[in-house]
Amino acid sequence: MANARARAMERTETLPVEDLRALHEAAAAAAGAGHFRYRCEVVGQALPHKDGALRSELENAECVWHKHRITRTYEETYRDGNGNRRRRTRTEVVSEHSSRTAFFVADATGRIVIRPGDEEFIGAEKILDRFDPHTGDGNRLKLGPLSLNLGGGSGTLGYRREEWIVRPGTRAYVHGEAGDADGRLALAAPTEGGVFVLSAKSEAELLRTENRRVLGYGIGTGLAAVAGLVFLVLGILH
Repeated sequence: MANARARAMERTETLPVEDLRALHEAAAAAAGAGHFRYRCEVVGQALPHKDGALRSELENAECVWHKHRITRTYEETYRDGNGNRRRRTRTEVVSEHSSRTAFFVADATGRIVIRPGDEEFIGAEKILDRFDPHTGDGNRLKLGPLSLNLGGGSGTLGYRREEWIVRPGTRAYVHGEAGDADGRLALAAPTEGGVFVLSAKSEAELLRTENRRVLGYGIGTGLAAVAGLVFLVLGILH
């Protein structure tokens, strides 16, 4: 997967927004609106969409994209293989959500709508990472108009709250598919599957990470093969 992702980024052209819009206009003139689809990349500042900046759900920070995760840590009793009662610490995610609201990426030539869907924003800024011990005084959390029951019980140790945001003005790299199926040009996940990347890191940074991952996998596979051969030879000798 890492190798396919890296190859897709290397093969895909990074376009100024102005050039992408020119391609779209030419395609619309030739075939009509609603048929344009083009794999590409854009780089520019992430800016709020027409309704203004978002507010993150836990810290109420201004942003164009946000995500939160709340994890419950608890102890439970179990029996080991000998039937003895033991205690162990476990975790469970009780709330996780990322924003799906569209935003703009703007370069020196123009701006384009980005539809993030459920995609993770690589390199988003982590603005909250806090563990709150369980007090037993109730565990309801307000998220805007919603009230979330975090659960609890005698085994609950506490809750870890984490939140990530992308602030307005953050430099963003987006790799995906430009299309006008809903009547307006936007960049989003490919309609028939494929690589979609939202990142506050540059393409070069992402490729270095992906290539290191591929190299690490290759070395691990090679070492496993060598170890298997050694054990095979030892088995034959004995």
